[in-house]
Amino acid sequence: MDHVVEFLAAVGGSARTGQLLRHVSARHLAMAVRSGAVLRAGQGMYALSALGEAERLALTGRAVLFGRSAALAHGLGVLHRPESVELAVPRGRRTRKVPGTVVATRLLPAADLVANGAVQATSVARTVLDCAAALPFAEGLAIADSALRLGKVSPDQLVEAAGRWVGRNRRAQQRVLQAMDGRASNAFESGLRAACLEAGVVMEPQVWIPTARGDYRVDLAKQWVLVAEADSFEWHGGRDALHRDCTRYNELVRAGCTVLRFSWEHVMFERAWIGEVVSDVERRLKLHNSERERGEGLRPAA
Repeated sequence: MDHVVEFLAAVGGSARTGQLLRHVSARHLAMAVRSGAVLRAGQGMYALSALGEAERLALTGRAVLFGRSAALAHGLGVLHRPESVELAVPRGRRTRKVPGTVVATRLLPAADLVANGAVQATSVARTVLDCAAALPFAEGLAIADSALRLGKVSPDQLVEAAGRWVGRNRRAQQRVLQAMDGRASNAFESGLRAACLEAGVVMEPQVWIPTARGDYRVDLAKQWVLVAEADSFEWHGGRDALHRDCTRYNELVRAGCTVLRFSWEHVMFERAWIGEVVSDVERRLKLHNSERERGEGLRPAA
């Protein structure tokens, strides 16, 4: 049961049934639901039970979920769950303070609100734009990627909605919209790509690379030469998994890739270090390739 909670936390608090069952057993998922640690957040979607608490507080406060709380309500992945439930109060509406919430006054046109069960939340498009404008780049990118991946909104819809934006931090918002990519498999991977982008290294998500033992799909790649992997603990918990991963990574290196592997803790708390590593390795690869082109590569010892 703990594995179910850990996996949901690692991917942002919610996941579709198919994604969950690739990592945990149906029996453990049922146990987590019966214990109250995990709840059904909609058809084909499971989430940590804090999502239910967010809905309860939204009802009590006569407000709407916004920011990361709205993202979770829509089933989107987030890098860090908010410590308090994030609520928005339409201008002109009074509400009493609710413990455990962060309340902000927002101009919320009816078009930006949707019913999510018994409560209201900002629409998916508005949620993505709010988070892109207000949160750090990696956080906003993870939410935007998730919205595209799940088909909750299209790039054109986000760009159109951004054209009507009247809030602050438009530059930060545009940065997320220019970098978002629905191919990212989860928030963990989006956070890793954000760290690379912040270091000036543009990586493509979910790339297939041919090797002597067949094609392998990697999390991030640049020109089939530099690969960055977001390694979750679930994939390395047994002897078979270890054997499979050793074969995979060795074949990628054999095919000419430089493979960098980053843990969940790296992505959550050490993104600046990730950027330093990726940019330094990319620089050395460029230097090595330049030397080879000039005929200045390694020479055998005399």
